[in-house]
Amino acid sequence: MSLPDQMDALERGDHGNSTKEFLAYCEAERERRINSGKEFDEESFNQAMDLVLRKLKVLEEEGWT
Repeated sequence: MSLPDQMDALERGDHGNSTKEFLAYCEAERERRINSGKEFDEESFNQAMDLVLRKLKVLEEEGWT
């Protein structure tokens, strides 16, 4: 799921607090890295973010937030 899709889900309230905080961090970190002028592997960033989001989803389904 792309960051815009994830942010849309966030606005609908489809995530717990941990996921909301993580998505906000990712959005800010992505912008910071893009604007830094240094090389940024956005595909690797997206893959890492998706991995964490999948784990957070499992934890939310188990009752963790």
